Amino acid sequence: MVSQHRTIELSLAEQAGWLNEGVSGCSVASSLDMLYSSGRLAHGVPESLGGSGGTLLSAVEEIATVSEQCLTSGFVFWCQRTFIEYLISSSNRWLHLQILPKILRAQCSGAIVIEDVLSAAPVHASLEADTVTLEGFLPWVSNLQPKNFFVVVTAKTDDGKTLIVAVPSKAKGIQRGDDLQLLGLQASWTSTLHLNKVRLPRQWIISENADLFLSQIRPKLTLMQCALSLGITRRSLQETLQSTDGDNEEALINRLRYNFFTLTQLEAQIWKLGSLQNLDSSKREVLELRVALTRSALDSVWLELEAKGTNAYLKPSGTARRLREVAFLPVMAPTLLQVEQELQKTGNIISGLGASVFK
Repeated sequence: MVSQHRTIELSLAEQAGWLNEGVSGCSVASSLDMLYSSGRLAHGVPESLGGSGGTLLSAVEEIATVSEQCLTSGFVFWCQRTFIEYLISSSNRWLHLQILPKILRAQCSGAIVIEDVLSAAPVHASLEADTVTLEGFLPWVSNLQPKNFFVVVTAKTDDGKTLIVAVPSKAKGIQRGDDLQLLGLQASWTSTLHLNKVRLPRQWIISENADLFLSQIRPKLTLMQCALSLGITRRSLQETLQSTDGDNEEALINRLRYNFFTLTQLEAQIWKLGSLQNLDSSKREVLELRVALTRSALDSVWLELEAKGTNAYLKPSGTARRLREVAFLPVMAPTLLQVEQELQKTGNIISGLGASVFK
């Protein structure tokens, strides 16, 4: 008897190509529904807040498992789960009681503006006694289910105070653009967002000390982001292994062994970091892991293409889809280049675990 999780994985795999291409009538809403019904969205969320408990590692593994089948679904899973992480990391009880249950049940989609991690806040905020007013333009936001989303934004006031605010799609003055035309992950509800004097009660504020809040939550978001690369790397290496035979084994085996060895090292690092209660002292390790896993995913999918040959270059093939999917990982914000620049500020990026990956 096929388990519920396996049934869901088969369903995700079946629609992966359609979601990557953005085929009309195929929506990631069904993916989010399946993630909720299987309990995956609740992993790593405290039971007291409606989750199933466990460590962050359990959430990372769930995102990776989904990404093995469909990176579009894995990516919106990451978006939804990171929005959840913002809410559970906040001390705002109103958000815990009124908004978190809707996101956990996938009744609405949750988006964050990850560009804020390494750049200045693009949104301006005006604080009054009982309200906050937001003004700005966001050129790239994902998991914006049309007319049914919440988005986390970082906004700065005139006096230099930086806030983190949850914004509902039903707020007056918010305008979602058309879906951006992407190389892959077309069904990921990725669009622009205009905030035109969006006025909200202050109960929508997640934190009034964004710098401190973000410094504590960024490593968690990045570790969960690593799960996307982890999932596609696992799947791609298995595909390559299955395509290895007596004719091509001699040419492929050394590279394949090296990629599997690298993956084993990276998985061990994920398990170590994902089991920690506090990642504050491991921020650099998490960023290095993000770089190493992205590089591993790119190399693994390229090796898969070589192993499978011309059939893999046919557009409907799984390999061709993974080529378009994996191309997203270096540009996913913060981009690979931004992460490397951040690492170079504090020393040589090629150190420790990363050294074996970048040789």
